[in-house]
Amino acid sequence: MIEQVRRQTNSPVGKMLIIHNYYQQSGGEDKVVAQESAMLRSRGIETEHYYAHNDSIQSKGLVNMAKLAVEAAWSLPEFKKIKQLLLQTKPDVVHVHNFFPVISPSVYHACEWLGIPVVQTLHNYRLICPAATLMRGNEVCEKCLHGTLLHSVRHGCYRGSRLQTIPVAAMIKFNELIGTWQHKVSRYIALTEFARDKFAESGIPLERIAVKPNFVQHKAVEAQYDPNDRYLLFVGRISREKGVHNLLQAWSRLEDRAGLRLVIIGDGPEKAKLAAAYPQEDIRFLGKLDGDTVLNCMSRAMYVMVPSIWYEGFPMTIVESYSVGTPVLCSRIGALEEVVEDGVTGFHFQPDDLDNIKAVIRRAVACEHYTAMRQKVSEIYTARYTEEVNMKQLMAIYREVMEERDYEAAAPV
Repeated sequence: MIEQVRRQTNSPVGKMLIIHNYYQQSGGEDKVVAQESAMLRSRGIETEHYYAHNDSIQSKGLVNMAKLAVEAAWSLPEFKKIKQLLLQTKPDVVHVHNFFPVISPSVYHACEWLGIPVVQTLHNYRLICPAATLMRGNEVCEKCLHGTLLHSVRHGCYRGSRLQTIPVAAMIKFNELIGTWQHKVSRYIALTEFARDKFAESGIPLERIAVKPNFVQHKAVEAQYDPNDRYLLFVGRISREKGVHNLLQAWSRLEDRAGLRLVIIGDGPEKAKLAAAYPQEDIRFLGKLDGDTVLNCMSRAMYVMVPSIWYEGFPMTIVESYSVGTPVLCSRIGALEEVVEDGVTGFHFQPDDLDNIKAVIRRAVACEHYTAMRQKVSEIYTARYTEEVNMKQLMAIYREVMEERDYEAAAPV
């Protein structure tokens, strides 16, 4: 059956094992796992899954919680479970999305033990930063990347707790020392060139890191941009690192808005405070909305705003905006500079410079080639971020690691 799938789909892979540790609050990573799994199945590839949930941690007692903290670095029980599952399912490739904290990096060792290539998507910076964000105190922080992980313990970077940070920092360091990150993963997938370079700085071999962005399926929307109803749109979690506070301050300094409005969709810890601080009629907080409504709002917006003050991984908001032809105004920071091309698919601004944000908004609203920009956005979405393009990229990565495995197996000892 698997060989038949390979012939029909021209795929190097007949069966996959997908491994993911779900978070207590569902987020972008969980959506990507579901999307990629559905994409593989739709092409006739058999997918097995091994999922763990952080919800299970809540039911554990104090002793078991301490045991889990130790096993986060390398779990023998999880190693045995994964090894048994691999023997039963016999996948061509194992694709890990998140192993923390329940599954642990022992999954890589189980795959190597049985000679099965393993691919790891780097959704965040967990392998080099206990907080997984390269951010501390609402500022970018690379101290652990260029120094010692003791910085993270000193500042309690994981959940604001020194005690909880210790096992996370220990997990990173222990697996660095035994060569897990450098030798046990056949291929890493970074979402951007920027992220790839950061992981390479940490010591992960550059040749083991491929770049493949996320994707969204194109959905037809009824709404169209109306030049007589202009607004800028923010979509996402309303929290400090997203930079909404800077956007609102810059907006308030904008002298002549000429009927332009600012619309904010989403919820989060900063929403109530910001909504109370900015009650003016040309700012609307719409709260959390369903996906189709959000896409309609994006398609009617003049620009989607991404004012983040941290190293975003790969904001799905930008790809969703591109899928409906709407350009983006974003911070000049990290991967955002790479995903949004200044003057081509949107414009960049300095996230901590309110006057610059204001100036860029004015420049963007007055853009003489705006219609052509919307067309370019649609072209780039079609060329880079569709499911079809993503499937080809993913299959190329799987093919490479399988060929490397076969070459190594055939090499004389």
